[in-house]
Formats: sequence, structure tokens, C-alpha cells
Amino acid sequence: MDFINSISGWIFLLIGLAVSIALHEIGHLWPAKKFGVKVTKYMVGFGPTLFSRKRGDTEYGIKAIPLGGYIQMVGMIPPSQPIDAKKNIWQKITAGAQPTEQLEIAEEDLGKTFYQLPPWKKLIIMFGGPFANLLIAIVLALVLFSGFGSYERSSKVQDVVSCVPTDANPECADPNPASPSSQAGLVKGDRIVSFAGKDVKLWSDVEANLKYSVGKNVPLVVERSGSQVTLSITPVMLNMDGQSRPFLGVYLDTTKVQQSPVAALGQVGGIVVATADMIIQLPLQAGAAVNELAPGSDRNENGAISIIGLGQFSGQIASSSEISFLDKMLTQLGLLMSLNVALFVFNMVPLVPLDGGHIAGAVYESIKRRVFKLRGKKWVRPVDTGQMMPIAYFVAALLILLTIVLVLRDVLNPLTL
Repeated sequence: MDFINSISGWIFLLIGLAVSIALHEIGHLWPAKKFGVKVTKYMVGFGPTLFSRKRGDTEYGIKAIPLGGYIQMVGMIPPSQPIDAKKNIWQKITAGAQPTEQLEIAEEDLGKTFYQLPPWKKLIIMFGGPFANLLIAIVLALVLFSGFGSYERSSKVQDVVSCVPTDANPECADPNPASPSSQAGLVKGDRIVSFAGKDVKLWSDVEANLKYSVGKNVPLVVERSGSQVTLSITPVMLNMDGQSRPFLGVYLDTTKVQQSPVAALGQVGGIVVATADMIIQLPLQAGAAVNELAPGSDRNENGAISIIGLGQFSGQIASSSEISFLDKMLTQLGLLMSLNVALFVFNMVPLVPLDGGHIAGAVYESIKRRVFKLRGKKWVRPVDTGQMMPIAYFVAALLILLTIVLVLRDVLNPLTL
């Protein structure tokens, strides 16, 4: 039964990924057709074609590997220019990037090409795909955080830590200084009403003032057996695993809290920032993944993860007997939300063939057109994004290498719940 549940987690993730990719490509397809660009293919997936049907100028299809997709527009990259020996060597290096485009554009298609569009239309078409993923993430966030709510640490004490842990004694097996909560007299079942004179509803209300109270004796009011009891507590700094943080020494119950739509959007924004930061640090992520290849070695729970790792995690959630069916579904939707944020951020990287590369090209062309107009010069041809291809090939090779490392790490040393 666990195996079947695990497979169901994989299936849910792959279907969710395929739907997200399909909507991403529709985000490109719809405005492209509206602006008169000829779209020859709309494909979800890579590899062998499982199904396709042609309607009008476009062949719509599904391919065997649901890990990507694409639409094929006529004239995505301008035909290559004659090589001018007097110009910089970069043109010579990049001239081979566009020969297929030149062959593809038939005479009857010359008014239906992408590269002939004004920059603002190119921006709309290319941003349409990432925007679809961002919109999916926002809708899922509103459903999850505003509709069902998310688990947060409450103000009710589940248990009290007896000492201040250290790296050498993390379980308080040997005598250590008593924890602030133990010294203050907190007991299981207490509900924190106020901390340092501030009202408390959730643990986050305590955290907001905790770092300012380290080393200070501050009032703590708890509700115990229907009555309020006033205590005093002195927070300390906990130093473990090379990190320091304020410490009271309590385990807390969790409660589900519905967030406002604004807070839900803030959650998406936070994930966008964290994902962008992770992409910027990809070289460091690759080094960390190499160090985590050995089976049983410690894994960074917040590090980069491959689609294999996501599938494993989705399968573990689906097969867990400690999670309710509703929470399983909500957690899977949360994974899908994060995946769509990742698709949005990754596709905004300003390198061809990613959407961000074409967006950067359109922005550059818009600026260049304005400069030409101010200088009274005639605009001759669109910006050639094909000249970015050599850099894109290099980056793509690095990404493929990183993907291989991440997949190996997730197979040899999987992340577990």
C-alpha cells in the first residue's frame, strides 16, 4: 500500500508539472497568435511525440518526457547578417546560431515573424509564459494560506526543554545550565498570554521581541488551569551548529491559521526571493551537492533539489501514515506552488533560449530604438538575440552538469521527511 501511495505522489507531481508547463506555453501561444505571429508547434514535454494534431498553422502535441515544453514561432531569431570582417569577432562566432531561422522563413511568412514585432509585443509574448507560472503560484497560495490556512507554532507549551543544549550535549544528557523556561517555571499546558509586556497569540509574536530581550529579565504571563500566572524569564543565546539564535527552551503545539490575501502574496514574494537567491548561488549549491553524495551524509534541507528529489519527497508525503489526507493534498499543492515559482524565476534568467533572454533582448531593442530616434537615425533591423547563444550554450552545459550532480545526490542520499 505504501508503494502505491508513493507512486501516487509521483503521478500527482508529474501531472502538476505537465499542467504547469502547458499553461506556461499557452502564456506564450495566446498573445503570439493575437499579434499575428505564425506558431508552427505547441508541445508539452520532450522526446518522442505521443499524440499530436494540427489545427490551422499549429501542430499541438504531447511528448513522452513531461519535463519541459515549447512553442515554435516563425522568426524567433532574426536571419543572420552577412559577416563583416571589420566588425567585432563576436559576430563571426555567433553567425552560425541562426541558419535554420533563415531557412524556416518562407516568403508568405515574412509578415508573421516574431523578430519583426515591436519590442512591447515581444515583451508580452515572452513574459506570458513565466507570468502564467507566477499566476498559478499566486492562486495556489491564496487557496492554501487564505483558504485552508497554514500550520504555525501556537502559544501553547507542549513541553519544556530542561537545559541549554550544546553541540557536545544536544539532548541534555549531561548537566548543562538550566533553560530559561525551566528556570522561569513554565510547565506543559501553559499558554503564553504576553511576553515582555506585548500580547501574544502565536509564537511569532514572541519571536518578534525575543532577540531584544536576550540577557534581560522580562515579564512572562501564562494561562494555567484557567488562571493567569505572571512569571519572569531571561532569554539566552543558543550556539549550535555554528549558528546563534535567541532561546527560551520550549516545544510548542501547532495550529492552523488563515492568512489574509496580502500575507499570502507576501509568502509568494518570499519564495521568489529565496528561489532567486538559490539560482544565484548555483555554483555553491553544486559544491554542497557533491559533498552530500555519500549515502547517509547530512543533507541541507533548504538546498537545491532535482525533480527526482521532489518526486521522492512527494512520494514520502503520499505514503505517510502520520499525515491526514487533507494535509497530504495541501502539502502536494504547496510543492506545486513552489515548483511554479521556480519555473517563473528560472525562466526569467536573462539568457537565450530562456524567456528572460528574449525579454532582455526586447528591452535592449526598445532602448536602442529610442536612442536611434533621438539621434535622427533610421532603425534598420531588430536586435539579434542569437548573438547570446554561445554564452547560453556554456551556461546550459553547467546546468546539465549541476542537474546530473543533483540527481545522483537525490538517488544516492535521498532527503527524507
